[in-house]
Formats: sequence, structure tokens, C-alpha cells
Amino acid sequence: MKLKDMLSKLQKYFPVIALILSSIAISIRSIDGKINLVLHKYPALIFLMVVISSFLVAIYFQINKRKILSLSNKIKEQSKIRNEEFDALLNELTERQREVYDLIISGKTNKEIMTELFIEQSTLKSHINQIYKKLNIKSRGELKVKPG
Repeated sequence: MKLKDMLSKLQKYFPVIALILSSIAISIRSIDGKINLVLHKYPALIFLMVVISSFLVAIYFQINKRKILSLSNKIKEQSKIRNEEFDALLNELTERQREVYDLIISGKTNKEIMTELFIEQSTLKSHINQIYKKLNIKSRGELKVKPG
């Protein structure tokens, strides 16, 4: 097993271990009205525990950073693939269907599209149905959330 994999599996324990070590390092007690660190006779041990705690926290954040970066890259790649697939579907639209699509995406109503393109409602509905069919969608709302 690689060190990265092992650290990643144990990552969830790092903050707890760091907290325990830090708590032990700075734990205090009171004797005869005096407050002292429990480990005051061992300053090197206190220092070592604090350093290890800090190191564990740093590793924890570094692993999280790498996981987030990896996930972000996967999301970007998936998005790129989906955009490419959708672009290929858009290329299947006729010129007129692409005009209708662009007007829908720009937020125009059916009435505004009919007026702008000088077409009847039945013609517009036919174009819209063909767009839905070619792009594998079922509604105008779904069309607006697609990339393009």
C-alpha cells in the first residue's frame, strides 16, 4: 500500500490525534496554588507533541486539498465531455431550429419568437418538438440548463 493511500485512509483520525497530543502537551495542574504544565519537566516532549500535532493538521489539510483538486478536475472533465456531446447534438439542428433554440435560450417567449421569425404557432411548435427530440430533452426548462 502506498504512503499516500495509507495517509488518506487514516486522515480522519489526524485532527483527533492532534487535539489529544496538544491537550496533553498543554495540560496544567495546580499544586499549592501554583499552576504548572503537567509535563513542565519535559519541555522537549511538550515541543515534540506540539510539532507532531501541527504536522498532523498540515497533512490533514494537504490531503483534503488534493482530494478537492482531484474531484474538481474530474468534474471539469465530465463537464467538458458533456459539453462536447451536447455540441455534437446541437450540430444536428437545422439552421431554423438553431435560430429557435438561440431565441429560447435568450429567454424569448413563443409569441416573441413567432413575431421575430415570422412563423405560425404550429410551425414554431414543430421546431421546438424537433429540437427537444434531437437534444434528448423534454421541456423548455431542461433546455435552459443544458450547456450551449
